[in-house]
Amino acid sequence: MTTLQTILVTTLLAIWLCFSLVFLITAIQSAIYDRKREKREKQQAVRDLEYHEKRMNDFKK
Repeated sequence: MTTLQTILVTTLLAIWLCFSLVFLITAIQSAIYDRKREKREKQQAVRDLEYHEKRMNDFKK
């Protein structure tokens, strides 16, 4: 290999590594955000159901 080829291969490997790390970080952040969002949605559904039940009990009285 010539010096130029070595530099190009090293540069391409470094770029590929950077893209891979960015993709990995993005995937991890997305998974964490999805879990938190799902948890918030479940809590909101429970609060909505409790509110609905209370409103229906008040309405019946």
